[in-house]
Amino acid sequence: MVETASRLRTREGAHIEAALRTAGGRVSGAGGAAELPGLKPMTLCSRIRRHGLDRGRNT
Repeated sequence: MVETASRLRTREGAHIEAALRTAGGRVSGAGGAAELPGLKPMTLCSRIRRHGLDRGRNT
């Protein structure tokens, strides 16, 4: 199945949210959300901004 660009963005946002929840809102460092998918912290921060996501620290 080929997914549309919109569907891929939606899935990426959901994966980022899950990683942030797992890491308690922490992006970098040991146990940070960037470590889970193997991204650099700045790359993850850019994607968080692109998707308009909250880091989840207060949830």
